Amino acid sequence: MNATIRIWAACAAILIGATGTDMAAERLVILSTNDTHSQIEPDADNQGGIARRRALIDSIRGAERNVMLLDAGDAVQGTVYFNMFRGEVECAMLDSLGYDARIMGNHEFDNGMEVLAGFYRKMRTPLLCANYQLHGTPLEGLSKPFIIRQYAGRRIAVVGINLLPDGMIAPENSVGVKYANAAEIADLTAEYLKRVEHADFVIALTHVGYSGGRDNNPTDDMIVRRSRHIDMVVGGHSHTVLNPASSKSSPTWLKNADGRDVLVTQTGSKGRNLGYTAIDLDKMAVEGYKLLPVDSRYDERAASYPALHAFLKPYKAKVDSLMHHTVCHSAEAMGKSSAKMWNLVGDAGFEIASDVSGLKIDMAIMNAGGIRQSFPKGAVSEGLVNSMFPFRNNIVVLEMTGQQLLDALAVMGGRGGDIVSCQARVEYARQGSATPAKILKATLNGKPIDPDASYRVATLDYLAKGGDYMEPMTHCKWLFADRKQFGERMLQYVKGHEAKGKKLKADARQRMVRKD
Repeated sequence: MNATIRIWAACAAILIGATGTDMAAERLVILSTNDTHSQIEPDADNQGGIARRRALIDSIRGAERNVMLLDAGDAVQGTVYFNMFRGEVECAMLDSLGYDARIMGNHEFDNGMEVLAGFYRKMRTPLLCANYQLHGTPLEGLSKPFIIRQYAGRRIAVVGINLLPDGMIAPENSVGVKYANAAEIADLTAEYLKRVEHADFVIALTHVGYSGGRDNNPTDDMIVRRSRHIDMVVGGHSHTVLNPASSKSSPTWLKNADGRDVLVTQTGSKGRNLGYTAIDLDKMAVEGYKLLPVDSRYDERAASYPALHAFLKPYKAKVDSLMHHTVCHSAEAMGKSSAKMWNLVGDAGFEIASDVSGLKIDMAIMNAGGIRQSFPKGAVSEGLVNSMFPFRNNIVVLEMTGQQLLDALAVMGGRGGDIVSCQARVEYARQGSATPAKILKATLNGKPIDPDASYRVATLDYLAKGGDYMEPMTHCKWLFADRKQFGERMLQYVKGHEAKGKKLKADARQRMVRKD
């Protein structure tokens, strides 16, 4: 009998020890996405896809007791799904995956606040926004500055932080939105959450970019450096792949104002990765952070969601009708960030503007950020062209002084160069993050740009209004504004090549060359 009691006592001790270990190991898993950009289906590299993402998330929820799912903005814009349905599919999918909170990226504003508000009124997922004043706009009353969730007795707070609209959101799409400094509001809100709301851990859910910010438009690195109360940042906007498993990754841990290490996470773009961060709820400290690839390993489980696939079926049928309709052929593959693609778009912009305006134009300036897809070698579909140029931009022709033109090129050099047509050659030296470059040499048709001369420059209305920080263009006279969107003009342009039996091709020479 005594032996039996000893065995029971030993078993009890083991069980008590195991329970104590479990309690000590109580944790919260934070899953995160950012900049998924309407990638409902796997991308051209067979990465990502909404059903796969759900399969991965569900598998983690099945294994973990406490899971929080966050999205850091730009869930829309980038594929035909957004072109055709304006965000309807993406908003429905965010809700169906059970996100705990989301924020707006700059691209959420692309169709205007009225359209955006219409979708947000139907969504269950909380929208967070602490540093935009939205009073008097269609978005009024649809967001809150923060949420607090409780896990194992711990209060976890999430505060939403957005970028400065100026230079990133078309002015007509953000009328009435008042911005407060991201770093100041983030830390003040975090301090309030800890002192008043008794939060144990504060996460800044941001869409400001990892680095390269300015005092009035700080990025995550600046937010952390100026903070004393933020414990973690889940970021977006810059499409940065913050991966501690890669030696090429930027740092994931940054020092705050008190010298304390703060984790900053970001998963890249297109839903190719899912961020996974484990928080020890006993110690209130980060146990670890990693990126989980969203790939074909989850296809079997992804196929087992009949309601999800039934919802997507009619939308997918309409998308497929465009994606399988060939409109031109490319002589070679051209990546969206390649010199060949930039040169093709720059020269197309010049030819389109010259044709539709009837004006003699000196050069064209376009923005690489407006190109959202790459061209494959061979057949190119109508859907691909549409999703490659999805923005509601129009060609305009500006009258610029040579100095204004040089100042605009300096802004372009400051972000590492951008798109110019074949008439231009530019050499520049960068002078620091978020600072205009120094123009070393700039010519048009082999002749130096004269600061005192007048030039006719074709560009997009988004840039002419100061988008992508092209402030020098905002002082120029408009000579012409096209009524058709640039995406429609590009579709006509490539169809014209096909009708003449020509394949799309471009030279590989860089036209804006960094010399520092």
